Amino acid sequence: MALSKLKSLVSGRIRAGNHAMELAANEPMLPENERSVAGALDIEGYVEAENLRAAGEEDALTSSIKPHAFYASKRVEIFGISIPKALLWLLLLPAGIVLLSFLLPSNRRHSPTELALLNNGTHDFHPTTLVVSLDGFRELYLSSHANLVPNILSIGNAGNGLRAKTLQPQWPTLTFPNHWSMMTGLHVETHGIVANHFYDPEQGVQFKIEEAEMIGESQWWRGEPMWSVAEKAGLITANMMWPGPPATSQGVAPTYAVPFGDMDPSAKVDQLLTWIDMPIEKRPRLIFGYMPEVDQFGHLGGPNSVDVEKALQMVDQAIGRLLNGLKERNLENIVNLIVLSDHGMSETSNDRMIFLDDVLGKEGFEAIQWRDGWPSAGLRFKEGTDTGPLLENLQNAAIASQGSFTVHTRETMPERWSYNASDRIAPIWAIPKLGWVLVDHHEFEDVLHGQFTPKGLHGYDNTEAEMQAMFFAQGPFVDDMKVRAMQSGSEGWVSKDPHVIDSFNNLEIFTLVLGLVGLSDKIPAHNGTIGFWKQYL
Repeated sequence: MALSKLKSLVSGRIRAGNHAMELAANEPMLPENERSVAGALDIEGYVEAENLRAAGEEDALTSSIKPHAFYASKRVEIFGISIPKALLWLLLLPAGIVLLSFLLPSNRRHSPTELALLNNGTHDFHPTTLVVSLDGFRELYLSSHANLVPNILSIGNAGNGLRAKTLQPQWPTLTFPNHWSMMTGLHVETHGIVANHFYDPEQGVQFKIEEAEMIGESQWWRGEPMWSVAEKAGLITANMMWPGPPATSQGVAPTYAVPFGDMDPSAKVDQLLTWIDMPIEKRPRLIFGYMPEVDQFGHLGGPNSVDVEKALQMVDQAIGRLLNGLKERNLENIVNLIVLSDHGMSETSNDRMIFLDDVLGKEGFEAIQWRDGWPSAGLRFKEGTDTGPLLENLQNAAIASQGSFTVHTRETMPERWSYNASDRIAPIWAIPKLGWVLVDHHEFEDVLHGQFTPKGLHGYDNTEAEMQAMFFAQGPFVDDMKVRAMQSGSEGWVSKDPHVIDSFNNLEIFTLVLGLVGLSDKIPAHNGTIGFWKQYL
């Protein structure tokens, strides 16, 4: 039935109900033709009767209505109680309207857990979560460069803010694997982005982060990202350059998205605030932002360079702009803000190089078909190559290097890395220790002209202090955590003044964020710790 018709019928029913109340109150005094109308309170009959009455056609009115036997009597018995039939229709009216409300089409999005609306004094808001990643921002910068990041540090000292001791990345401590681990809650071996560069034997192609078209191909990205979980549940989401595909293999995409490109951090903040300023029916409730500057300048000059100092000031000013924007809108207790990073950064040097062609020999080195990872080397040799002697050479060289690098096969990878259950992981890996790099003579002498660059690298063991990331948060969920902290012991807390929680694995971000937007009952399978946040919330 057309929407206009339904509305007309509902309107008629309401008018009928109002008229029925008058009839029920005055029934004995009504003339005969009016009682006939009272006995004919079906919607269309009533509308027709009203039209005839308005035209003054009393005789036509009486003769036009031929009630069903049900309408012949003016009263009806319900459970042995006699009541006016008009009153019965009146009692049934609310149920009919409710039924119609379910049948009417609606464009409103529904979340599985409708959280209470909040108000900033001028506008209603759904509880909103904003996650901003500062790529390559190692936790050590918070102490070594504290004077350059006052705005970020202020989050941890705010009344509704806190920080973590550290945020531990996944191995390898690289940008794409870790951002996708946080976004999906999955180990690197599970979501398939096993390095920034890797060969996929199933597709017969090497994934490279420099190729924008390849990055946009959903078949590389396994697992379900948070924005997909939210969109499927009816929530509006937005993504500002967070590494990943524009859509899942099922075609689910954020409602709003800005693809990776050259944009000043302050301009990114302006876009984030623009999304927050949208009308409530269009406003995203889950927003992601990404800023690569600290990582880019860390590679360029190293973690202790003037370049990094400039980058730290740049992103800190952007975070300050964001904090002020939330404060000006009176959203500090409505928007849950999380500022984090993916990994750290370490200094490189010409004094810490391992020449892979020296270890394997000319013939063995030329037998390499694919080299994955970096600064580690995941090695795939050409078909028919006897890899036994080559693996032995690598292992002997690792022993002789006095710990500058180690060698693993998929089967001997450290269990704590969860890095073996994927064909995308190369069968043999040479893994340098912190600050060391694997190169070959052609690369160092001809390409780099005898001076190793980049000056800063990551990708090392995820337990190293220089690889640790950072985590800050403010918002209503932090208030809840602090109340819980006052009521409980110190487990899970490093300090309660200021509020600092223990270091935790970045896989736990997944369940935290989805829980904050009311999707705890929609969380898909993940590799995080079940119930991890119950100690805090």
